[in-house]
Amino acid sequence: MRLVLILGLLFLVPGCVVQPRRRAPPRPAAMSHDEAVGQALQLCRSRGYECQLKDARRTSKDVWKVRLDAYTGDARGHLHADYHAYTRELLKVDERVRRRKGEWDDDGHGHVRRRGHSRHDD
Repeated sequence: MRLVLILGLLFLVPGCVVQPRRRAPPRPAAMSHDEAVGQALQLCRSRGYECQLKDARRTSKDVWKVRLDAYTGDARGHLHADYHAYTRELLKVDERVRRRKGEWDDDGHGHVRRRGHSRHDD
C-alpha cells in the first residue's frame, strides 16, 4: 500500500511543479532631450539649413516635439520634427522655409521678382 502511495505521489509531483512566468523583455531606454535635439538638428542641417533650437518637449504620448528656426541666405522659417521616444522613429516633419517678404518665385525656375513686376514676363 505504501508503495502505491509513493508511486502515485511520484507521478503527480512533476505535474505540480510551478515554473516562473517569463517576463516581457524590458522596454528600451527613452530618448533623452539631448538625443532628440541632436537628431532634429542633423535632419535640419541635412536639408541645407542653418538651424537654431526654439523648443523641445516630450508629450504624454511618448513623442518628442522639437521646434527649430531654420534659415539659409535670404530664406527664413521653421522646421518641426516629431520623434517617438522609444523607437526613435521620425513620425512627422513640418518644414516651412520661405524667402523674405516681398519676393516670390512665380515662374518655378528660381527667378525671383520683386513687387510690381508681375505684368512683365521674361
